[in-house]
Amino acid sequence: MNYRFEISLPNSSDFRCEIAISGDQTFQQLHDKIIEVLGYDSSQMASFYTLDKMGNRVKEIALMEMSTDDEEANTLVMDVTLIREIVNASCIELEYVFDFFNNRYFRVEYAGEYIADSADVLPVCLYCDGDIPEQMEIEDNDKWAYGKSDEEYDDSFMEEFSDFTEEGENYGDEEEGGYDDEEDEFGGKGRYDDRYESIDDYIDRL
Repeated sequence: MNYRFEISLPNSSDFRCEIAISGDQTFQQLHDKIIEVLGYDSSQMASFYTLDKMGNRVKEIALMEMSTDDEEANTLVMDVTLIREIVNASCIELEYVFDFFNNRYFRVEYAGEYIADSADVLPVCLYCDGDIPEQMEIEDNDKWAYGKSDEEYDDSFMEEFSDFTEEGENYGDEEEGGYDDEEDEFGGKGRYDDRYESIDDYIDRL
């Protein structure tokens, strides 16, 4: 049997796509066709999910095996899971998550049997209408900067550290001890010199 699936955004009529696929083909082949039709990056993660009667996600059909022993019962892998093994009278709608960062997904709904033409090579896109959503919805790089822009970062600490480094490592004319006599802002000569046997001795003298 061949299946028709209508792919759409939840609670929106802005985008519709319909793909036909054989029940003996895999979810990997359905995923690959969706990626091809929508022009998405195939290296990004994606998963199908079965739903219960309340619309809650039950079983994941993942792009690759990543489950732990506790999750194994509820996780399948696309390339070994056939369409007919999942889609039946009690499971006619799935969710296809294509953007895990923002939990954005398509509704994938069984739309009836498809009578294939002899020239058809399944899976096949029957139509695609509307504005295709962006695969990744990231407004700007500031999201990854803990909510701060470059201008908002306080550079005062780094400036002070830089000043101290420059003054503290001022070798000058290499007088006795190898350092200038001019005291730095901490009342010392930068790093401790070889007149002290240890850093503890140096601290005691301070």
